[in-house]
Order: sequence, then C-alpha cells, then structure tokens
Amino acid sequence: MITDLRRSKRYNDFLPISVSAMSGLDKKIVAGPYSGRIIDISRHGACLLMTQVILRTYHVYHSTRENDSRFLQLQINIPPDLVNFTIPALPVWIKPFDLDEIKAFRMGVDFLISPESEQMLRLEQVMRKKQSERDELWSSMSMPLLKKTEKK
Repeated sequence: MITDLRRSKRYNDFLPISVSAMSGLDKKIVAGPYSGRIIDISRHGACLLMTQVILRTYHVYHSTRENDSRFLQLQINIPPDLVNFTIPALPVWIKPFDLDEIKAFRMGVDFLISPESEQMLRLEQVMRKKQSERDELWSSMSMPLLKKTEKK
C-alpha cells in the first residue's frame, strides 16, 4: 500500500500557462514567457509540462536555480470563465518527458505564497468548477502515456 504524503490535495488538470523568469530585485522579466501546461496542482505547488525550457541562453530551471534572486511567475487562465491568476514559484525538480515523437519536460514548482492565503483559497475554489470533467479528460488521455514513460 502506497501512502500519499503530500501536504495538500492535488488536482489533475491540463491548464495552459505562461511562465516568466523574474528578478526578485527589481521585479522585471529576465526571460520568457515560456508556454506550458499545468498537469497537476495543489495549494503548495504544481507539475508543469514544458515543451521548451531554453530561450536564447536562459534555462527556465537551471538558470533560475543558480541565482537566489530569481523566481518564476506563472500566469494561469482557468476555464470555463478564464479567471486569471499570477503566482510566484521556484522550480524544484525537472525530468525529461520522452514518448515516441513527444519530447518535453516535466518540472515541479513550489509556490512562494502561503497555501492558506486568500489567493490560494480563491484559486482552489475556481479550480473546482468543472474540474472533475477536466480531470477525467486529462487522466484518460495522459495516464497511460505517463505510466509508459515511467517504465522506461
């Protein structure tokens, strides 16, 4: 029996996002935006699916981790109402996603705002709208593929 030790409920999804690397010193964009998808999310963080991780010379994971003043800014538009959220985050892990012709990366991020903040509570509330439908659709399409890549 596997026990899930995560700190908060995780929601499977396939939300379009825009990711920018930011300078914590002057709040300016250092690199990006990179496009991606959130494939699962909780109050503490998310797993992103990124088809591109390098723009010019900036690597969204490595370059951000190498500079303590940098962070990522996630722009999320949640259907069905396209509610817009901006969340600061730090990348914590990255793994290649390689399946047949599909080449991408999965990247884990920790959010830099309190999981009990009003913004996170609002995000969770908005996510619940039609989330079960999005979860079923995404799970039916992706889980066989994700399991196949984990066996490699």
